[in-house]
Amino acid sequence: MIACAVALVLLMDASGSINDAEWALQRDGTAEALTDPAVLGVMRRQGAVAVTAIAFAETTRVLVPWRVVEDDASAADFAAALRAAPRGLSGGTWIGAALERAGAALEEAPCTAEQEVVDIASDGGSDEAPAEAARAALELRGVRVNALGVGTLPGDDPARWLRAHAVTQGGFALAADGWAGFARAMRRKLSMELAAATP
Repeated sequence: MIACAVALVLLMDASGSINDAEWALQRDGTAEALTDPAVLGVMRRQGAVAVTAIAFAETTRVLVPWRVVEDDASAADFAAALRAAPRGLSGGTWIGAALERAGAALEEAPCTAEQEVVDIASDGGSDEAPAEAARAALELRGVRVNALGVGTLPGDDPARWLRAHAVTQGGFALAADGWAGFARAMRRKLSMELAAATP
């Protein structure tokens, strides 16, 4: 098996709180971030990155199977596949199950990665105990979970919830004011998590 700097699972919130226009902003913002020149520059310095995208709600669905991204062409191919993938899910937000699915996906990565990273984006919280149990299992095997919380909730916000219940030790959570600001926040997040990989 080839070596790579990072194996990255992109968990994308497809729950019922997100309408079709917001889903499109999340999908296209993720695709744009993967092909952003600054993100690609960080990626080139680190080496090849294996990436998969998985939608989650009450269940999960693979949007783009594992691909190795190492240059402009492979990043563009991944982005095109993501844009073409149907959403296919709705329902509640089960973050614990999504993190468990990410752990299973990492077992199937096409390379031996120096670091394994789960990147979760969501506009809401979930049941705390399953999320914390899934986080603990990932943390035990050295996986880092980073998060992007979108929007605000009454008395709380998604980024704060994700930081408290999903992000691992050494991980981080960023906030986007809304889905309109998702692409910019996602570019920053990808740059940060890829820069944290060991060259």
